[in-house]
Amino acid sequence: MLKAQPDPRGHVLAIDVGTSVVRVSAVSLTGEVLASVRAACRPEVSGDFAVLDAEALWTDLCRLLREIADAVEPADAGGEGEVEPAAGGPGEIAGFGRPVALGVSCLISSILVDEALNPVAPAILWSDRRASAEAAELDLALGARAGELAGRRPSPELLAPRLRWMARHQPAAWARARWAVTLKDWVVARLTGVVVTDPTSASYSLLFDVHRRAWSPELCAAADVPIERLPPVRHADESAGGLTAEAAAATGLPAGLPVTVGGPDGSVATLGCGAVRAGVTCDVAGTTDVVLHAADHPVTDPQRRVILNAGLLPGIWTVGGPTGLTGGALPWLAGVLGFGSVEAAYAALAGDLAAVGPGAGGVTVHTTLSGERFPTWATGSTGSIAGLRPEHGPAHLLRAAEEGAAFAVREGLDAMAGLGLEIGEVRICGGLARRADAMQQRADAWNRPVVGVSNPEATTLGAAMLAAVCGGAFPTVDAAAAAMVRLDAVITPQAAVTAAYDAAYGRWLATRVE
Repeated sequence: MLKAQPDPRGHVLAIDVGTSVVRVSAVSLTGEVLASVRAACRPEVSGDFAVLDAEALWTDLCRLLREIADAVEPADAGGEGEVEPAAGGPGEIAGFGRPVALGVSCLISSILVDEALNPVAPAILWSDRRASAEAAELDLALGARAGELAGRRPSPELLAPRLRWMARHQPAAWARARWAVTLKDWVVARLTGVVVTDPTSASYSLLFDVHRRAWSPELCAAADVPIERLPPVRHADESAGGLTAEAAAATGLPAGLPVTVGGPDGSVATLGCGAVRAGVTCDVAGTTDVVLHAADHPVTDPQRRVILNAGLLPGIWTVGGPTGLTGGALPWLAGVLGFGSVEAAYAALAGDLAAVGPGAGGVTVHTTLSGERFPTWATGSTGSIAGLRPEHGPAHLLRAAEEGAAFAVREGLDAMAGLGLEIGEVRICGGLARRADAMQQRADAWNRPVVGVSNPEATTLGAAMLAAVCGGAFPTVDAAAAAMVRLDAVITPQAAVTAAYDAAYGRWLATRVE
């Protein structure tokens, strides 16, 4: 059972919809997770399509919010809806009173909804590649203007090419749509009745001028997207509105509870790492890695390797981007090797893994099974395994996959440094930050110091920080970070090991398959 000291100022709630898990948490104003409930996120993936039933997600969220509001005991350990801890009466966590506000964060996604906020088609997730042809068309049409205005190259995960695809292939749904928003925006709208987005979500559209922090008439015209179908843009820590009576009845939360504008999961996680001011670099390590550096001015890349986002907060831009599959390839590899899970693979191979040194005996693994994103944007590339010899076994493959994920991030860090950004210490959050050996491996593979965040669920913490400001508990997100974010000890690279990783990185670059 998680333990925390009661805080008389109350607590906040945080929604975190990720690629594999939907999580709702109650978080104290000093950063402790008081209670957390979760359910599986169930995307449907087939070929180039990766979609999610938004109404099913809403049903799950309502159930999870009710469980948090009622603080019920778990029906059985380890299943969906697991609650930890549970105490107190309806609507409050024992000793913590009623929530101050609700923060929302979701994975990068797109959804079309009608005037009544009903989805007219399933939500399209970040890994969906259906709009590759439309992205290529926009790349030709916009040329350098895409980078100059939108801060990125056209790619199929962006809203603009997806809307072109919808207009061509599902014209009835496109005709019915009143709003083109993210899944996060839709959840906020269902909670408050207000349609709004944040600057970072807007940045992932190819329709937004990231310098002016406003929708671009030029980009909208090029993509044939009516600008009036795009939502108003407000900062992530602002209140989108109060919980409606209908949403309150569905969730068990008090009507009028302030709900944040919120943001996409990777960017919100950087706030949970304390990246609330310029100069901080974060790696949100998960299914993919999201690597972002906070800057106080826009930084563009003539080679179009990095993306530039308008930050969640005023006066901040983020430089970097989301990688292709990294940590998400480990479960696939564990299954190929005959293990039921990554944890089972580590348990069975612990001794052999300890004997495999840096460079994995010459084996290289490219984990990007579904194409690469930042910094190469080679969306048609494939994963690969190279350098196998008879003496290699499962432990070499698993270690090489870990290294491949680290090298994918290193390539991005090097691209950012090449733009003149000072990339020193990197803050890492996610499940990887719980493993001291993995943190040391990244410090060595990058030849940069790394530091973990004490709360590994940085997206939850970032959403809670936004909610705390939205609800008036703190005047700024900077003040919220000072009270809620705690960092672990810095891990420095080992000089005797970095040379071996440099050689392995060279082999990894040479074995890329496009």
